[in-house]
Amino acid sequence: MDRDFRSSPDFVDTHAFYSALLAPGGHVYGARMLCGHENAAHLHFLGQSFEGAFEDGVSSRLYRVARQGGSAERLNDRETRQIRLSPDGQTLAVASAGDEAGVDLIETWSDGRLVAVQLVPGRIEQIDWSPDGTTLLLVVAGTGADLAGIHGGYTQKSGAGGHAWLPEVRSDEGSDLWRTIWTWEGEGGPKRLTQPPLNVWEASWCGNGLIAAIASDHHSEGAWYKAHLSLIDAASGAATKVFQPADQLGSVKGAPDGRHVAFVQAFCSDRGLVSGLLSILDPKTGTIETLDTRGIDASSVEWRSPTVIHFAGERGHQIATGDYDLERSSATESWSSSELTNSEWVPTSYPIGESGALFVGESYARAPFLAEVVSGVLREVASLAAPTAQDAMSRCGAIEPFAWTAPDGMEIQGWVVRPKDASGPTPLLVDVHGGPISAHRNSWMARKRSAPILASRGWTIFFPNPRGSTGRGDAFARAVKGDMGGADTHDIIAGVDALIAKGWVDAKRIAVTGTSYGGFMSAWLPSQTDRFAAAIPISPVGNWYSQHRTTQIPEFDEIMLDASPWAEGGAYFTRSPAFYKQKTKVPTLVMAGGIDRSTPVGQAEECHFAAVRSGAPSSLVIYPKAGHSVRSYPEYLDSAARILWWLGKYVRPAE
Repeated sequence: MDRDFRSSPDFVDTHAFYSALLAPGGHVYGARMLCGHENAAHLHFLGQSFEGAFEDGVSSRLYRVARQGGSAERLNDRETRQIRLSPDGQTLAVASAGDEAGVDLIETWSDGRLVAVQLVPGRIEQIDWSPDGTTLLLVVAGTGADLAGIHGGYTQKSGAGGHAWLPEVRSDEGSDLWRTIWTWEGEGGPKRLTQPPLNVWEASWCGNGLIAAIASDHHSEGAWYKAHLSLIDAASGAATKVFQPADQLGSVKGAPDGRHVAFVQAFCSDRGLVSGLLSILDPKTGTIETLDTRGIDASSVEWRSPTVIHFAGERGHQIATGDYDLERSSATESWSSSELTNSEWVPTSYPIGESGALFVGESYARAPFLAEVVSGVLREVASLAAPTAQDAMSRCGAIEPFAWTAPDGMEIQGWVVRPKDASGPTPLLVDVHGGPISAHRNSWMARKRSAPILASRGWTIFFPNPRGSTGRGDAFARAVKGDMGGADTHDIIAGVDALIAKGWVDAKRIAVTGTSYGGFMSAWLPSQTDRFAAAIPISPVGNWYSQHRTTQIPEFDEIMLDASPWAEGGAYFTRSPAFYKQKTKVPTLVMAGGIDRSTPVGQAEECHFAAVRSGAPSSLVIYPKAGHSVRSYPEYLDSAARILWWLGKYVRPAE
C-alpha cells in the first residue's frame, strides 16, 4: 500500500464525493450550539466549514440567521469554541482562540456586534451566565491538559519552540494540567475562582451565589470516571462535595433559582458521551431523585424555567425531546422521530419560549439543517446542504432501522443501509460504533467515512447497537460491564446471520471496521468467528495489559473489563485480540493517529504484528498528526479511500 494515496482512483472518488457534500471553500456544512430567545429576531450558532482546501482543516465560526429563515451571516474570523446566550436574550458570550497558542478570548456580543473582550490563559471549554445576567462562568483547561477522546484524545501543546532535537517531557505535576473555573463580570480581567487540587470538568450556575460542578481531585483524563458533584461558593471558591455517584456524571445544570441541580448519571465509557438517568439534587437536603423520562436515555439538560427541565435523548431507534415539570412530577414528550436525529455526538436540544426547542437536525440522506420545534411540529429554519450534496447522496442507498434476536433471546437493534436497487445478496461491511456506551443513529452519511461510497458501489452497510449501547436503558448499557467482547460479540454475529438469512448479504463477502471500541471489536470479531473476509480496525486496542499502562484513561479498561490489570490471565488476557488474532488468517488493514493517547499507536502496532504472524496480508497506516479515531482532515478522506481499496482487493466481487 503506497504512502501517498492521492493519485489512486479510490482517493479521487472519495475526494470528489466529500467535496460534493462539504463544499470546501467556505460553505457552512455543519452547526452546533444553536440557541435563541423567543423575543429575538435571530438565532446564533457555530458553523463548520472548510475555509480553504480539505488540507487546511475544519474551521468553526460564529454565525447568526433570522429566526424566520434566510442566509446565515458570519460574525467573526476566529476559531470559535463556545457560545452561550444570556437569560434575557440580549447578550451572547463567545469563547474563541486567541492570537497566541495557549490563550483564548472571552467576548460579549450584542445585536451582532462585539461589545467587550478579554484574554484567558488556557482553553475555554464551557461558559455559562449567572441567572441575573451579570457574571460569566468559564471552565478553562490548562495548556497541557489532555483532551477527551471525542475531541482527539491527545495532549495539548502550548507551542513547539526550541531545537527540533529537544525531548517531549511528560509529568504528572504542573499547574497547566488542571481545569479550573474563572468568572468575568464583563469589565476588567477574568478571575480564577478555583484552584488545584480541584479539577472541574463541567460547571453551571445554581442561583447567583452557587456553582454546581462535576469535579475530581486529580487532573488526569481518567480521573473523570470517578468524578463527583460539588457545590462551589461563587465568592470564595470553596467547594463542598455533595454526591459521589456509583458511575459517571454529565450535563450538570443548576436551576435559575438555586433550588435544584439537574444532571445525568449513567454507566459511561467516554467523557462527553453521557446518556442515561435524568436526576436532580436538592442542595439544602442533599436528596437525589431520579426522574421518569418516558423511556428516554437523557443526554442533554437545560432549564426552561425554575421548575421545568428541558431534555433530549435516545429511545431505541428514536431521538426525542421533552420537558420535566417538577411541580407536576411528570415528563411531557415534545418531539420524537426515527426519521431524523440531532447533533453530532449525543442528542442535544435548546429550549425556546414556553414549549419550543432548537437543535441541528439531520438524517442519513439529509444534510444538517437548523430546526425549531413548535407545538410538537418541526420547522426547518435553514438548510446547510451544499448545492451538489443531494445529487451525490442520491446514489448512496437508504437507511432503515433493523432488529434481530441475540442467542440468549434479547432483542438487539441497529441500522442497515441498503444499496439502491439491490436485488440479491451483496457484500457487507459491519461498522461497529465507539464507546462501547454509545450508539449508531440515523446520522448524516458524511459522518460515516467510507460507508456511503461503498453503498453506491453495491455494498450493504450494517450499523449494530449491541448490548452496551445507549437508548435502551441503564441495564442494557450496563450489560457490557465485565463482558466486553463477550455477549456483545454474539449480538453482532447474530445480526450478521440475520441479514444473511434475509437474503440481503453474501456470507462469503463480509468485512468489519470501526474506531476505538469499534476498532477493538473489528480486531476481536475475526478471532471469534470465520464470518469475516477482511478486517479494518481504526484506533484499536490489541493488548489490554499494555493499553492500561500507556493510555490516558486506564480507568476505562478496569471498569469495562471488571478485572485487575496487575493479575495474570483473566479478561486482560482472554479479551486481547493480539493474543488470538495470530490464529486466524484474515487480511487486516490497521489505522491509527500518531498523537492518540486514548488508544496509543502501539495498540495498532500490536494488532498489525499479530495479523502478520498469522500469515495474513496486513498493512499498518499511522497518521502522524491525527488523534483518536482519525477524524481530522485530510486524514479522514485518506482513511476512507484506503478502506475502499482494501475491500476491493480482499473482499472479491461475485464471480
